[in-house]
Amino acid sequence: MKIVVKNNYKLHQSKLITNNSELFYKECLDSIKRHKILFPHQSSTWSYTKYNIFALTAGSIIFYNLFLELKNIIHDYCKTKEPLWFQSWINVHEEDEVLNWHSHFDSIAHGYISINPEKTKTVFLEYEINNKIGQIYIGKSDKKHKVVVLDGFKKKRITIAFDVVDLKTFKKIKKRDGNNINLGFFPI
Repeated sequence: MKIVVKNNYKLHQSKLITNNSELFYKECLDSIKRHKILFPHQSSTWSYTKYNIFALTAGSIIFYNLFLELKNIIHDYCKTKEPLWFQSWINVHEEDEVLNWHSHFDSIAHGYISINPEKTKTVFLEYEINNKIGQIYIGKSDKKHKVVVLDGFKKKRITIAFDVVDLKTFKKIKKRDGNNINLGFFPI
């Protein structure tokens, strides 16, 4: 796996995804069908607190292996032996549905996995990432960013996003939200 480190973020190139890109694409579309059964009127992007993509893809060996790869990437980036949790959701977008400026608060790290990014780039205020199949980005969660379309889409744009929290952050969220718990968090 190739790793690039810049501006407090890391880019990993996953051979697992690159070598199995069509299978990942198909399994992502299958997971959207399962999501629609659970949340028939909600986008998989905006219902991110209600599920975790790795639960939605239970039984998939390639997603199991991706989980193990991602777990190592997260621990390497966060550089802590303290307990960590992550939420992860799938973004499936048409050309006119890509995300505008936003950031991820209440987490210590944010990232995304490019399954089929089409010809797009993720623009941060300080830097830009040209998205490629198999690329895994992880960085600080407070960095405002948006997706920019560089050319028309041939298929749906698919990414998997994730946020990471430590115990201190989780307690802050629980104090604020009470029993309105985020079901997307898994321990890693």
